[in-house]
Amino acid sequence: MMRPMFLMHEWKQPLPQSAYAGFAMALLMAGCAPAPETKNAAQPPAATTMAPAALFAGYDVVDLSVTVAENMPAHWGTSPAFQRWTYNWFQQEKDHYGNDYFVSEGPYFGQRYVIDEHTGTQSDFPAHFVPPPGSGLPGASQMGAMTGEKYPLDRMMGPAVVIDVADIRDKADPGKSAVITLERVKQWESQNGEIKAGEVVLFRSGYSDAYYKPMPEGMRMTYAPVVAKTAPGWPAPAPDVMEYLHGKGVWHLGTDGASMGPCEGGQAVHVAGLKHGMSWEEMLINMGTLPPRGSFYVALGVKVRGQSGSISRAVAFVPKKK
Repeated sequence: MMRPMFLMHEWKQPLPQSAYAGFAMALLMAGCAPAPETKNAAQPPAATTMAPAALFAGYDVVDLSVTVAENMPAHWGTSPAFQRWTYNWFQQEKDHYGNDYFVSEGPYFGQRYVIDEHTGTQSDFPAHFVPPPGSGLPGASQMGAMTGEKYPLDRMMGPAVVIDVADIRDKADPGKSAVITLERVKQWESQNGEIKAGEVVLFRSGYSDAYYKPMPEGMRMTYAPVVAKTAPGWPAPAPDVMEYLHGKGVWHLGTDGASMGPCEGGQAVHVAGLKHGMSWEEMLINMGTLPPRGSFYVALGVKVRGQSGSISRAVAFVPKKK
């Protein structure tokens, strides 16, 4: 079966926006798009001609999202941790004291969550750090009204640019983050080609791979650098990097650190990007298999009215090696 031309391109050069839209549509609709209407309504619709497995046969799908659990460092510093409980189990069960352990109203399994929207792999939207218009707060603008459910989905996907900064991980004082400088970004461009409009810029340091561990070892992820200040934080871009990337037409970014900003205070970096309507994922993982260029990045979160961010699932489509 022949793959669409836009999937046969390895994205060594930026594709036109129409191609991005085609890839996004394939992700969302492959294998489930309705067949065209037929003149005879009694006839069943034709079967889909291309299954998702065939559509992405030339690509490895890399999960870039951490797994959220009660014993994992998915939350920021001392912020409330993820909680859940089972509200229904397949059958009634009792604990060792004879009390109802699980309530059962039918043969199914269901859970409820209490979760900060900035938990685990998460998306930040402009409203996270930009106050809404009319609020009278410093820095208020129209971008402050751009909450997650209004954010354009096509901005959250595109050819990935992976900037490796692993060499500066942990190269900072305790309670501080090493800085990803504008010079560092331009140096990457000199070796890998200019960053283009519509590309998704990802900063890979290996931080979450090293420190996203079950507790108590997981205290190293955010508690040690942010609260206790006993260890360095993750590498983070300087504010002028955000301005530079926005000027090049970049809308979306990602980092495997716990925040796009430094652990000692991330407001300046967040505002530098979010005031322009940019967005990004934080706490990505598994980026070591992504090439500097050539993969396609997609992140989608839940859709809640008025959200400043969202727990998200991020993936990359990486061409298989021939």
